[in-house]
Amino acid sequence: MNQLIITRTPLDRLRHTLMFEALLLTMLAPMMSLMLNKAILDVGMLSVVLSIKAMLINPLFNYFFDRFDVSRGKVPTERTLAGRIIHAMGLEVTLTATSLPLIIWWLDVTFMQALVVDMVMIFAVMLYTLIFNWGYDRLFPVLQTSAQTSAQLPAKALSVEN
Repeated sequence: MNQLIITRTPLDRLRHTLMFEALLLTMLAPMMSLMLNKAILDVGMLSVVLSIKAMLINPLFNYFFDRFDVSRGKVPTERTLAGRIIHAMGLEVTLTATSLPLIIWWLDVTFMQALVVDMVMIFAVMLYTLIFNWGYDRLFPVLQTSAQTSAQLPAKALSVEN
């Protein structure tokens, strides 16, 4: 049976990314400032740079993770809790690998200091990612259409063989 699964549009992915990062930034900078005993301005600027980096990585990661779901016949916005946990962990591992060197250099901290701070942030951001994405999927669901209307589906419809 051939099933079409509709995924998010590029505009929807942009809205998701901007909302995700704006809310995260308002929480992340004060937390890092307190944890590292660094000036809020220094940590705030670093947070903006890390946010921009994340905004470049996040939609790409989400696109490929959605494709992975679709290849298994799963609707990305209907992920189970386990699927959402794997998604959040994968994103955080990717972001950490690209952030640690920048944190060490920008704040002039040791690898261990940056790692400890990052481990706390990883947990907080993974929890935030899980909650944010679940809420986003509930607020902005991607409605699936029936097989009869498949000829009218947008370009983001992906076909899956069952």
